[in-house]
Amino acid sequence: MITEAISQLRLILWGGLICLIDLNIGQIRNGTGFRFDILNDTVGAFMITVGVFHLSRFPVHGRYATAMSFVTFVAVLSIFDAIRGHFVAPLPLPVQLVLSVFGIAKIAATIALCVAMRWLCAKENLAVSESSWHNTTVLFLMIHAIPLCLVHLLGIVAIATRKPIHFDAGPIGLLLLPIFVTPIIHMFISTSRMQREADV
Repeated sequence: MITEAISQLRLILWGGLICLIDLNIGQIRNGTGFRFDILNDTVGAFMITVGVFHLSRFPVHGRYATAMSFVTFVAVLSIFDAIRGHFVAPLPLPVQLVLSVFGIAKIAATIALCVAMRWLCAKENLAVSESSWHNTTVLFLMIHAIPLCLVHLLGIVAIATRKPIHFDAGPIGLLLLPIFVTPIIHMFISTSRMQREADV
């Protein structure tokens, strides 16, 4: 089971990297048009969905099944969201609101996946990997979940009040980038630790 879990996690990680790296080409005029990502987010979202679907089938316990059902549901919706992203057009306020809420759901799904992997490692008596996934969860929570959820909540307030909130990180954003990718790197590390510990 661990060997299959590792292969599915690697599929998820590569899919996530494809979604993270944007190389867009397209034609946009007056706020409408079409764009295509060379490293296509739809492909990345599909890879993630396949990975979490296979992980969701592992017999761990009820909480694991519930968490992975939520992760799978969000992953499937992410495919449609990625397809939508190819078409650029002004969005009605209700749609913008739904997308902001979905952004929070995607963050929650990432945390749920990390917690589920910790439960899987605990079931398989992989103590080192379990601890590593705990650290991955904390990193995602502190570096991604809290700041990004705050951004999404501010966006929801802006949509509801129809008063746009502008924030420009400037050069500081570049300095924060290495910190922002730390949880993703640690997810790779936790997956590798599962491999090493399972091979012992």
